[in-house]
Amino acid sequence: MAAAAAGGLRRAGWRLWRGRAVARCQLATPQRALQASAVLRRVSDEQKKEPWASPSQFDSPPADQQPDREPQGPSYTGQGSQESEDYESEEQLRHRILTAALEFVPEHGWTAEAIAEGAKTLGLSVAAAGMFHSSGSELILHFVSQCNAKLSELLEQEQKRVQLGEAEKKPTDQFLRDAVEARLRMLIPYIEKWPQAVSVLLLPHNIPSSLSLLTSMIDDIWHYAGDQSTDFNWYTRRAVLTGIYNTTELVMMQDSSPDFEDTWRFLENRVADAMNMGNAAHQVQSTGEALVQGLMGAAVTIKNLAGLNQRR
Repeated sequence: MAAAAAGGLRRAGWRLWRGRAVARCQLATPQRALQASAVLRRVSDEQKKEPWASPSQFDSPPADQQPDREPQGPSYTGQGSQESEDYESEEQLRHRILTAALEFVPEHGWTAEAIAEGAKTLGLSVAAAGMFHSSGSELILHFVSQCNAKLSELLEQEQKRVQLGEAEKKPTDQFLRDAVEARLRMLIPYIEKWPQAVSVLLLPHNIPSSLSLLTSMIDDIWHYAGDQSTDFNWYTRRAVLTGIYNTTELVMMQDSSPDFEDTWRFLENRVADAMNMGNAAHQVQSTGEALVQGLMGAAVTIKNLAGLNQRR
């Protein structure tokens, strides 16, 4: 009972720390909020300026000969009715624009230009790009969040197959390796532009959000792997897997082998090393090494972006 309670407190502390990081990131200035609202109104006004009548409006009879017609306006109904007002919130619009913009990232990178092109495919004005930061950080975070959701869905589906007896439960090392590989493969369509994304995520004001998404993904992987530790190992395993993911991601950005074979070999070796740690002392040491590797990896990425070690 005492161990379980201690484990619960540790998990609560982990999530509280992660929650505070998210809260810090989500604090936006009133000026930014007003700017987003202004852009949204501008896009809406431009849409309203377009004629909604049929093409035959120019051949319509004189006003005194037109039949009486009731004015049409937005319809409002109660909760139980099937009819509703055609309304889209700002959050929904932003989500649609960012999703559409991903198609243009390979050409334009994680930029406002990609967002503007995505808006155009939805029939919106390029002014819609003004709803977002010019750095492209919101587009990157949107992509990372989508990838995490896809991974979580895949892991949940695999867990259900195991529970139904349709598949065998994988050993922990194979499960971790497959989960990390599945997540990293989602970067392949954007791999040439991913160093740019990493450099943006490393900016101080983006670190809380990117760190929250990373820890959430790592937590999901260990959850579906069946981790039930309640002692210091709970933190150690997550820190080590975080280091493995970060370093493998950096190797992937510089990997020119077919289908990133060198990257998956590197991943397999790192997972094997983590599983072979024999005692708590080695685990603590590996935890520190994993965190240091993450910081060193950031420096390597910046060098890549500067052209000192470009991916071939």
